[in-house]
Amino acid sequence: MSRRKKTKTSPIVKYFIVSMIILSCVTVGLIKFIDILPNNYFGVLISVFVIVDFALCSLLLSSKIFVRILAGLISTFYLFIMIVAIIYELNTIDFLKKIGKSEYSTLNYHVMVLKNSKLKNIKDVNGEKIALVDEYSDEVVKSLSKEINFTYEKCLLYTDLSDKLLTGHINVIVIEESALRILEDENPDFVNNAKTIHNFKIDIKQKEIKKSVNITKKPFNIFISGIDTYGKINSVSRSDVNIIATVDPSSHKILLTSIPRDYYVKLYEKNEYDKLTHAGIYGIDTSVKTIEEFLNIKINYYVKVNFTSLVKVVDTLDGIDVDSKFEFTSMDGYSFKKGINKMNGKQALSFSRERTALPRGDKSRGENHQAVLTAIINKAMNKSILSKYNSLIKSLKPSMVTNFTNKEITDFIKMQLKNNSGWNIEYINLDGTDGYEYTYSYSKNKLYVMIPDETSINETSTRINEIFKK
Repeated sequence: MSRRKKTKTSPIVKYFIVSMIILSCVTVGLIKFIDILPNNYFGVLISVFVIVDFALCSLLLSSKIFVRILAGLISTFYLFIMIVAIIYELNTIDFLKKIGKSEYSTLNYHVMVLKNSKLKNIKDVNGEKIALVDEYSDEVVKSLSKEINFTYEKCLLYTDLSDKLLTGHINVIVIEESALRILEDENPDFVNNAKTIHNFKIDIKQKEIKKSVNITKKPFNIFISGIDTYGKINSVSRSDVNIIATVDPSSHKILLTSIPRDYYVKLYEKNEYDKLTHAGIYGIDTSVKTIEEFLNIKINYYVKVNFTSLVKVVDTLDGIDVDSKFEFTSMDGYSFKKGINKMNGKQALSFSRERTALPRGDKSRGENHQAVLTAIINKAMNKSILSKYNSLIKSLKPSMVTNFTNKEITDFIKMQLKNNSGWNIEYINLDGTDGYEYTYSYSKNKLYVMIPDETSINETSTRINEIFKK
């Protein structure tokens, strides 16, 4: 009586089987941890993994050499796919942990003297009297006291600092960078006669201004703030882009309301009028509260980006197709035609910043902001973005700040995957008239401002609030 010989399982086959089971469990576990798949999708996913694992294990244990070799090749590819998936999942987890989760804003300060001053560095300032504004003065004094001994006097406005320095009433001033930029834009005499001899930073805890809602079922407003800086997103600066995105998940509609940067509005808590862009100097919370008051709306969330953010995102998307209403050449020398323009990051930034070459100045620039944002949304919704997913989240992670929670972001992604439908985007551009007025941030001379059109404000307020009544 003959006995059938048992087929001995090779170590390589055992390695494939154990590796498949472990990587399958890790892949599925991380997807569950991230929690972006609807439950029915997740159930299907588990079933697929179980079926594929069982089938490949069976083939690997086959008595036929040809079948085992073929199963080994398929298993190798399968393992590679799971490793790539795990890398994507880990990057997603890291992205969700770090994106926008900053409780602090960074204020960049300059210690300045006259260009002909004998004071050359911070050590020379030891024993001097320094002028600074009252805003965050305690933090400024505490930081500088670690390096030198000094006395100080407080001023109400940044223009008081420049006046005191230029007239010789004080030898040293401390000024925040975004306020310094205003002085550089409006006071050539200051630029020509003053210089920086030291820089330092302080971090200020941000105020909580969030008004949470169930963003998968209820409408919500997002304030999109584009600040006029490169580099680190936590820096405080002027808000050159001010857009309210009103999102209605039930109807899949987005209303983009563009507010001109030079809108002449009453700053929250300051009780003084200024350009809206200058509200950014005092923090994202000041911009949000200011807009809430003059538009009579509630802003639930914010997203803050800067020049670097836009360039990185657009380049990661391999460019965007922007529908321009105008033909013009930007101050950077880029030419744009009326209609669809294929743009890289630098071109999109130049297109967004230009206003002097546009027929209606800042009003037309607001329309360009909406066109760029629409192009980004449309490109991001395209299925081809999956191939660039890893690069995109890497570019976004250090490039934006938001007060959305991880759960809110993943719940929204889950809703989008479940519905798998596009979004209807509509637009509003707040109107106004040109004027010249004194501003809180620069009271020395009248500056160009846009006087808000009350009819435009009332109609916009009504339209936004009506979405919330549905």
